[in-house]
Amino acid sequence: MKKTTLGRALTEQLAEEQRHVVSIWRALLLLQRATQKVPPEERRWEQAPTSLEATQALLSRLTKMGEFRPLKEVPYVYEARAPYARKGLVSENEVLMEAQPFSALSHATALVFHDLSDDFPQEFHLILPSNNSALLPPGIDQTEWSEKFTSIGHTPRSLFGKPIHWHQLSAGPAEIGTSEYRPNGYPVRVTTPERTLIDAIHHPEWCGGFSKVLQAWVEARDIINLDILVETVEAFGVNILRQRAGFIMDELELHHPTLEDWSRLAKRGGSSRLVGSEPFSSLFSEKWKLSINAPVGLLAEARA
Repeated sequence: MKKTTLGRALTEQLAEEQRHVVSIWRALLLLQRATQKVPPEERRWEQAPTSLEATQALLSRLTKMGEFRPLKEVPYVYEARAPYARKGLVSENEVLMEAQPFSALSHATALVFHDLSDDFPQEFHLILPSNNSALLPPGIDQTEWSEKFTSIGHTPRSLFGKPIHWHQLSAGPAEIGTSEYRPNGYPVRVTTPERTLIDAIHHPEWCGGFSKVLQAWVEARDIINLDILVETVEAFGVNILRQRAGFIMDELELHHPTLEDWSRLAKRGGSSRLVGSEPFSSLFSEKWKLSINAPVGLLAEARA
């Protein structure tokens, strides 16, 4: 019987999880899994690599053999190229998760992911976790995790020629309103539709502009969970977000009892504008104490 090599074991683990690429840290974990799964008499190795350095050395050897190929723009991430590897195109989202497994796709990238935008963005947006985050990489169990992985994660500047924007937000930690999704088999961490809509009104410049943001709210009108939306806004603890979200929800006739509390908390102020980066407008919402300094006709059209 022909025994399984480390290279084949790694590629088969990737195919089982429907992955096309692998980072050094994940390769180490997958080889440890394979060592537990494949009986000793069926494998050509006794012990899997036990360090990131040893795993990188193995991937370098497998690269010379043509079974893997390093991605030029993304350090320490490799594409499976063996004839028996899973066929198909490399997904941008998969590469981003391997490069920085503690991040979450966000803003314009999340809008596209959730089908709330029909754009084809020429850049990527991701949020980074807080320094004391307890997040684990997608697809990893707590029992597999150890101290040796604490320094993993890189923030490449571009992918496939498109710039990547990594955001460490002061308002709203990355842990709020993120979830794992599996549209292609492997898990991807993305801001939820509700969190994405809130991020969009806070930073429309990262979402294609405010008109794109309003269009996303209209698209999401019949699918979002209002309780989760309200909980997400509350988790941010930022009053201007309550005012902006409350105004848009009112305009779209998205009724929730908490809106009355938000409107009572609303106050005039220097930041009391629907779009923070635009100057004040004389058009004013008395209920929300908010200058409506951008066209919002799209919201009225959605109600009709």
